[in-house]
Amino acid sequence: MRGIAAKLWGAMMALIIVILVLLWFFQITFLEKYYVKIRVDDIKKEAFLSVEILELGNYEKFIDSIDELAYNNNLTVELIDTNYDTIYSTGQMGMMGQMHNMMMGNRIRRDAYSKVLEGKEVSIPMTHPRFGSGSTLVGIPVVIDGNIEGGLFLDLPMAPVNDTANILKSQLFLITFILLFTAIILTTLLTRSFTRPILDISRVAMTMADGDLSARINLKRKDEIGKLGETINHMGEELSKVDSLRKDLIANVSHELKTPISLIRGYAETIKDISGDIPEKRDKQLDIIIDESNRLSNMVQEILEFSQLQAGYTQLNQQIFNISETLNKVSAKFEVLAQKTGIELNINENKDIYTIGDEPKIEQVLYNLLYNALNHSTSGGQIFIELTLNNDKARLMIKDTGKGIAENDLPYVWDRFYKADKSGSRKNSGTGLGLAISKYILDAHGYRYGVDSRIGHGAEFWFEFNISQNI
Repeated sequence: MRGIAAKLWGAMMALIIVILVLLWFFQITFLEKYYVKIRVDDIKKEAFLSVEILELGNYEKFIDSIDELAYNNNLTVELIDTNYDTIYSTGQMGMMGQMHNMMMGNRIRRDAYSKVLEGKEVSIPMTHPRFGSGSTLVGIPVVIDGNIEGGLFLDLPMAPVNDTANILKSQLFLITFILLFTAIILTTLLTRSFTRPILDISRVAMTMADGDLSARINLKRKDEIGKLGETINHMGEELSKVDSLRKDLIANVSHELKTPISLIRGYAETIKDISGDIPEKRDKQLDIIIDESNRLSNMVQEILEFSQLQAGYTQLNQQIFNISETLNKVSAKFEVLAQKTGIELNINENKDIYTIGDEPKIEQVLYNLLYNALNHSTSGGQIFIELTLNNDKARLMIKDTGKGIAENDLPYVWDRFYKADKSGSRKNSGTGLGLAISKYILDAHGYRYGVDSRIGHGAEFWFEFNISQNI
């Protein structure tokens, strides 16, 4: 888990560092150029306004405007004619004048003058030959009546711009430090908030793995981690149910296996020691041994069959068959047993209803449902079997008049090893797998099924399926 936390923290910090590096790169690379461009563009706009005044013939107002421009922006302005002669300068003793006096023969400056007098605008970085201070020479042509009459040059010192850029870089360094420090704290807190619930989930999962299925996760989150916690809690609840059913199974199977084995052993010893020479008593006791052996065999067969269904080893062999005949065949097996126990079977069916499915598996479902109904009915009770049509579907219902199933037990009657009757009497003996096996078979066929019941009103098990034509 520490590995995940470290990786998450490292990834977030790497992202933040990359962003800061990119910010530094763009600021250092483009900041000064950006401010120089803005500064030059602003000065150009004001210079053009001054030139427009000169073009209108108002020379005095033009002089006032360039003096104001020079004063407000700490720069030198020079107006030349087409002969390169200076007509007016705002600072002959300033930087512009010095550069003019010392560099009049400078090729770069002459080229700038020539380009402006050709009608072009120029913006050329300049460096003082002695002091190394930088400036930008801006030149625009003066056009009067369509003719180029001279050029207006502005020597814009870059020291203020450079100072501003340096201040911003210093501030950026401070901001970067603050952001990095804040990012470390926030990333650490975020990483902890992300990994702590995962650690809690891992701890609860390990507790469950150690056998304590009552452990639960208390997460009040609505995100994916909260969903994971809910899933673990749900898994714990389901495992608790399975564990409870497992304990019931051990108790039930132990009891159910022990009883026939004890009977078989007891009657076998009796035959050996006492009744071996008395045919009637011997035959009766042998019949009991055979019955208990069969019940034991059926019990083992049910457990094996359920294991195969649960593992998905059983394949359906689906074909068209007459479910009415299958129902009659199964119900006939229970008629004698029903008569012996004083229970009346009532069959109400539509003849010759065909469907597509695995007939032996559906027969097993019918057998399990009828056995369940008979097992939960008392003498004098009734079992109703109905097979009805509804358009292209059919519904098969088996209802008993037993004591019914409690409402809180209804969701679990299809679960393996579940018994709504906790008495454990011989009347209700069995592994608790019959309905679970039926559920697997009905699910495999895609049939709708269910159970309706109330205490004192018996239980009604049913399933629905599509009908098919006999071909």
